[in-house]
Amino acid sequence: MPSEYIMYLSILLVGSLAIAGISVTMLAIDNSMEERSIETSFESILQNFAEIIHDLKAAGEQMVLEGATSIQLTFILGELPQEIQQSEYQIEVSSTEVSYTLKAFVLDNEEISTIVSLFIDPADISISGSIVSTGSAPSIVYFYNGVSSSIILQA
Repeated sequence: MPSEYIMYLSILLVGSLAIAGISVTMLAIDNSMEERSIETSFESILQNFAEIIHDLKAAGEQMVLEGATSIQLTFILGELPQEIQQSEYQIEVSSTEVSYTLKAFVLDNEEISTIVSLFIDPADISISGSIVSTGSAPSIVYFYNGVSSSIILQA
């Protein structure tokens, strides 16, 4: 009788450990998939930003070639989602010696981020600024003052 009792307890313990192991695995998979979903959404948004920046740069350069001495082109980002997976985020521009990059990250956890290169040489144009997803009327602005050009992300 005591050996049967120990056997039943052993089976119960093994079953409990199996259920706990499966639960922990499922939670880890869920968290991983949520992070991947956020990063994929960031990738899409940053690709759209990169396209807008390249278009503004090309339009501004064309206007300068045609003789413009002062330019301000503004693209207002009306379709920017305020939250992704119930998380607010920020998009910022950073530069290296060779190129500018756009980085999107969750405000609560900067480890969840995505970076996209713009392939624009910092010697050609100055690009700066950041946009917070909850900011009012986020926009990308191209400036030319007769001497130098710049693009600014502003919220």
